[in-house]
This record gives sequence, C-alpha cells and structure tokens, in this order.
Amino acid sequence: MTKGITLIVCLFSMVLISLTAYGQSGFTLSLPVIYSKIAVANNWSPPTAVNRQNQFDGTSLGNGVNVNYAFHPTFIIKNKCVFLNIGAGYFKQRFALRRPFDYVSPLKPIFYTDNYSYHCWQWSAGLTYNYSFRENYFLSGNLSYSWLSSFRQEYTPTSNAGYGDITQINHNQIDFGNMLMLVIGLNRSLGNRFSLGLNVLVPLYIRWRNDKIFGDDPSAFYRPNFSLGSSISITYRLKSKY
Repeated sequence: MTKGITLIVCLFSMVLISLTAYGQSGFTLSLPVIYSKIAVANNWSPPTAVNRQNQFDGTSLGNGVNVNYAFHPTFIIKNKCVFLNIGAGYFKQRFALRRPFDYVSPLKPIFYTDNYSYHCWQWSAGLTYNYSFRENYFLSGNLSYSWLSSFRQEYTPTSNAGYGDITQINHNQIDFGNMLMLVIGLNRSLGNRFSLGLNVLVPLYIRWRNDKIFGDDPSAFYRPNFSLGSSISITYRLKSKY
C-alpha cells in the first residue's frame, strides 16, 4: 500500500511540474484488452498423487481503462516528435483455467475454480514517438512499463459434488505484476485538440505473482506463454498538434 501511495505522489508531482514547464502536452484515455495463453504448475497435489496433473493450461484476458499524460521536456529531449508519458488507471486480469484452490468452507472439500480474477490499480511510465505521414493522420509508437497492484481478488468455485457456487472475494493488497508493452497505433486528428487511435499491443514482458491460495510460492512469479492485445484511445492536446 505504501508503494502505491508513493507512486501516486510521484506521478502527480511530475504532472504538476510538466504542466508549468513544458509546451506540447496532452492526456490520453485508453481502453486496452490483452489476451494470453498460460500454463501454471500444479503445486497443490502431492507428487505421489494418482493421475496427478503436472500443470494446468488455460487462457487469460486483461482489460481496463488508463489515463496517460504525455509531455515534451525540451531540456532533455530535442526531437519534437518524442514524448515522455506517465499514467494511472484500473486493470482487471481474469483467468480461465481449472485448478484446485483453498476455498473457505467448514466442510473442507477440495474446491476447483475455472474462473478467477484480480482487480488492480495500474501505474505506468514510458516513451512515445509520433510520426505524421499525411494531413490529420499520424502513427505512434509507445514503449511503457507498468506496475499492477491488486486490491481485490475473486475466485468462483466450479460446481463440485454439489458444493456451493458462491464467489470467494478477498481484499489482500498484492504487488501483483509488471508489464513491458510496445504499442503501435494509427491515429486520426479530430480538429486541433482531439485525436482518435486504434492500437496494437505487443507485450514484450509480463509477469504475475504466484498466489498462495493455489498452493504456490507467493514470493515467485510466472509468465504467460503468449500474449497479444489491442486498444482504442482518445487524446486531448492541451496546446498545438504534435
């Protein structure tokens, strides 16, 4: 929690400084969606268990809403097409794979879930390059690093021998994960202030923290086998066009 507050204070301070110090700047609202294929180790069943499944395969879908602030610090960057960007937002990471977990129940049966998710705050920082190739159109390339901090976790039990189907909700504060993302977009200016963008998201690096509710080591992380995404964005320029 302290780490999250520190990040918010730093981002807010940078925005205030850049608003008063630099010329070209703008805010971007984006709606990302990222699809992943995953395989996680089975740390629940003992190695000697009959018909033991060594890993669980499935998919994951992440989506959210983010606000980024891009600014051009001329004393650092001379190229007028290059911008620094910082951002914050909400991100939900959902998983679709069947695996046993520690469901809170006085009966203590073995519950399975094939639908669980993590609600996260997201903070990011990166670098953006904009290239105009014709009137009212420009390409953008962005490389950013994100931190995910989960504040709510949901685990929905799969029907198992007649035992319940009520979602278990936890409110643990978890340093959930990190993402290094390459975003390539086609943008169209809508007047002098606004632009609309369609973007392809290429995750260069993703890691998620293990969850002890599945019998995993929470000090370690795991990664997806494949990820790809897209987003829609709208930008408001505070001054002139990029």
